[in-house]
Amino acid sequence: MRLMYAFFIVSLVSIISADIFLSTPRVPAILQHVAPPSTEPPKAVEIKAATPEDPGPIATVVSPIMTLTKTPADTQNAGTQEPAAAPAGMAAADHVDATAMPVPNHFLHKRFSMTDSSEFAFTVPPHAVNPTLRGSFRAFTKGSSGSASSKPAAIDLMLMNEEEFDDFVHGRSYDASYEADSSPNLTVQYAMPHTLGRACVYHLVFRNSHGSRTSIVDADFTVSFQ
Repeated sequence: MRLMYAFFIVSLVSIISADIFLSTPRVPAILQHVAPPSTEPPKAVEIKAATPEDPGPIATVVSPIMTLTKTPADTQNAGTQEPAAAPAGMAAADHVDATAMPVPNHFLHKRFSMTDSSEFAFTVPPHAVNPTLRGSFRAFTKGSSGSASSKPAAIDLMLMNEEEFDDFVHGRSYDASYEADSSPNLTVQYAMPHTLGRACVYHLVFRNSHGSRTSIVDADFTVSFQ
């Protein structure tokens, strides 16, 4: 009896399960169209070399050390940096002026006689560019009639600035900006220093190097600016 009762229960459960399965609506499957693979070969990618007109993207290299050593203040002020201050302008006396070039100064062109020494001064104007002393002289002993004899006379030639000439006149130890060995004739070309904001006075000094005997000198000297 029990066996028949169990069989009846199993049959009832199977019938109910089949009825639920058959009554559930079915969702039809949606088929999607899949395109067949292309038979064309892949297109080659053109790689262009960098040129001055088209250098390409610029990479920014960040050094790990720079990143670690950068302070927060540097990061905050990176976008607010002020331009560097322009260098202070030069004073007018710190440079020479080549726009207005003085004409050559032909300060000595004559014959003169001397026993001890003779001096001829000239001025180099302010802001002079490449002042140069050029010239020559010939020296002879004085004959009995007062004219130059054929015997040459040795002469010392010196170029002095104001301070050097003051020492020379007052018998103190002195230096000369330019000094030539004793000679009866000499050709000179001497480049003097640039002048800045003030004029400079120079003295061309001829000195008799053979005692008290009078000498006659033919001299021709010019200071030019180029």
